[in-house]
Amino acid sequence: MTFWAALASAQTVRIAIGAASVAHLPGWMALEGGYFSRQGLTPELIFIRGGPQTVAALVGGDVAFAQVYSQPLVAAKLGGGDTVIVAGLINQPLFSVMAIQAIEKPQDLRGKKLGITTFGSATDLALRLALKHWGLKPEGDVNILQIRGVPEILSAMQAGVIQGGTVSPPTNMMAIKAGFRELAYLPKLGISFQHTTLATTRRQLASNRELALKVMRSYALAIRRIKTDKPFTIKVLAKYFRTNDQEVLDYTYNTGLPLFQEIPYPTLQGIQSMLDFLGEKDPKARQAKPSEFVDTSLLEEIEKAGL
Repeated sequence: MTFWAALASAQTVRIAIGAASVAHLPGWMALEGGYFSRQGLTPELIFIRGGPQTVAALVGGDVAFAQVYSQPLVAAKLGGGDTVIVAGLINQPLFSVMAIQAIEKPQDLRGKKLGITTFGSATDLALRLALKHWGLKPEGDVNILQIRGVPEILSAMQAGVIQGGTVSPPTNMMAIKAGFRELAYLPKLGISFQHTTLATTRRQLASNRELALKVMRSYALAIRRIKTDKPFTIKVLAKYFRTNDQEVLDYTYNTGLPLFQEIPYPTLQGIQSMLDFLGEKDPKARQAKPSEFVDTSLLEEIEKAGL
């Protein structure tokens, strides 16, 4: 088959990808490394800000797959949706809680304004779980403000609008270089958290399982490239983070590298933590089991076949 014939026969797939974070690196790598095209796919990576908005696009059929954190997926399923997690791209809360230098310990956050992207987002839930870990109440002890984007959280701190916030690599390193304090790097707190997932809907799996397998192979091969080819990965990070700061890029790569699994199974413990959190207000969450929200059969199939 000629190149042009192959191009004409390629299958288009729309995938939602969120904010500029190393957690979203697998999708960019699958595109830039040509792994989608090798599977006969023409990908459209759609930027959608915020987990709830991303899941709404997935449920509505605007996208076939989404890189999104687990909370809105779990909430949608509890509400009767057919969302399903097919991979766990990052199974830890890949965030830092940054603060002004005057805040030396978590208890100093009392009465302060802290930034997240949007309510219900991964930055929101990660911050709330961290505050709970520190014995602080999200409502009452601190004021949580929506800032819309992770880079914007740093800008708001620099402008004095907020005194701290939840940011991901590389924004945490940029904040440190700007003179702010890293109050906590959340993967070190031992918090169970299903962060970034690859998700779809059960109707999508039922109607086109072969497409789902092609997408999954693309992701698995992209993650393998992340773990074995630092120079190329750094090049991709530089493109999507729009920076050539080698210190920031090296830090981002080294931070993310150990969190990626070559066969990206999700964490049931992390999903259980999500159910426990939602169960504080939703009785359905208290009765649900983590296995109801995942389908690992695609991963099992490609692992058995050696990709």
